[in-house]
Amino acid sequence: MATEQSKSNNANGEGPSRVGQFIQTYHSFMSSFVIGAAGLIATSIWQYRQSETARATAESQQQIAITQAENSWRIQRAEILSKNVSVLSSSGEGTVEQRYGVLLSLTRGNLLDPELAMSYALELGKHNPEYMRSVLVTVSDKSYGRLAGAFELTCEQRFGFARDVPICKADAYLGRARAIAQLFGDEIDNAPDMKKAGPMTLLKEERDVQAAPLRYAWLFAPYLSSLYDRRQWHEIEQFEGYSPGARLTAALVLGPTRSELVATSEVVMVDKFHDARSFWLVEYMLGPTCDAECKGRLIDIMITNHTEVAGRFDAGLIKLLHRPRAEAGIALGRMHTRLLACQVEDDHVAGLRDQVLIPALEEELNKPEPDKLKVEELLSLCVLAPDPPAPDKNGVATPQRARWQAAIDKTKVVMGDQFRRVFDVRRAAAETSRKNPPDQLRQAMFCAAPPLLPDTPDLGER
Repeated sequence: MATEQSKSNNANGEGPSRVGQFIQTYHSFMSSFVIGAAGLIATSIWQYRQSETARATAESQQQIAITQAENSWRIQRAEILSKNVSVLSSSGEGTVEQRYGVLLSLTRGNLLDPELAMSYALELGKHNPEYMRSVLVTVSDKSYGRLAGAFELTCEQRFGFARDVPICKADAYLGRARAIAQLFGDEIDNAPDMKKAGPMTLLKEERDVQAAPLRYAWLFAPYLSSLYDRRQWHEIEQFEGYSPGARLTAALVLGPTRSELVATSEVVMVDKFHDARSFWLVEYMLGPTCDAECKGRLIDIMITNHTEVAGRFDAGLIKLLHRPRAEAGIALGRMHTRLLACQVEDDHVAGLRDQVLIPALEEELNKPEPDKLKVEELLSLCVLAPDPPAPDKNGVATPQRARWQAAIDKTKVVMGDQFRRVFDVRRAAAETSRKNPPDQLRQAMFCAAPPLLPDTPDLGER
């Protein structure tokens, strides 16, 4: 009956498909294939899970071994340090050699934390800067900010000369400061090979450089001076192009004219080189990115280097003196302190008086309506500088004396009765302060203090 029905269905075209016929014919084979495939998949999954378990176990055991090794190394390192900490903590020149040997060995073996190694090295540098430098070379991941903080400016660097006063006691660490600056130069040279910025990272933020421009100038002076001496103009431009802070540093170091023998063929080029950086520095000081505090710090440097720049700063200083009090107040206060405390060399004082203060006073007096407060402000600075030499026996005055006298006479007319109050009274008050300094100036009063032998070259010569 079924056969007949099947035949009837086939006759009508309603029979099973070829796939169905294949399954009906080879159902035993299909069952075996499906079961085998399922078994193979299950076996593969099991083997994968087993390999993952074995891998996790191996990693765990490896991590345990690493931890045990690290713990063992910490114990051994602690034992080594405990045996040498008394040597490292000692002080005085008598232990320098011993401290150096122990510190160098521990640093090369990477047994000391970089910060701790730097601390011991900087302490060692107070007695032997070269030992300190050789240790710092081996310190990995050193903090250049920490080294910059340990760089102490001397009076020679800050004021251009030194006196036997308490503020100049830091000059004792001049050797250490020089070694740090030389280390910076070496690190910059090696930085490209190490694919690192090295000490240049300190110049990345412009505000950081503005906060301590003189410190950064002396830190990078050896490197920039070496480039200048070798006439490596392209490398200098690369340094300046790193950041605005780097360009400011280069202008402070390379702007002043150097006492050097220059070939006739180089005179024009060298003058243009110094001109470009000096004039850029003046524009930067007067620009909007340099705030009142920045202007105060830069005018301090300009006063120190006034003679070396051969008048390149004069026009900028005059413009700054005429700026509103809110903008130029700190700079004026710094100039006032330097003149009052005799922190300017005699020839620099005469130059500032004749080339900056008197011209600035003349410029204000020549206005149709001079600002009496500005005139008083400028006159208060003039009285802190000595008067030009009086006329000789024949009554002939020097050009400086004649110009000074003309400005003073015109000031008397503008100020009237107030002139004597400013000129005589303030000059007398200045003399009193110099003989009996107030507390804030007592440690830094150069007036009448004996000189110290200079031990620092001009900015950037080394």
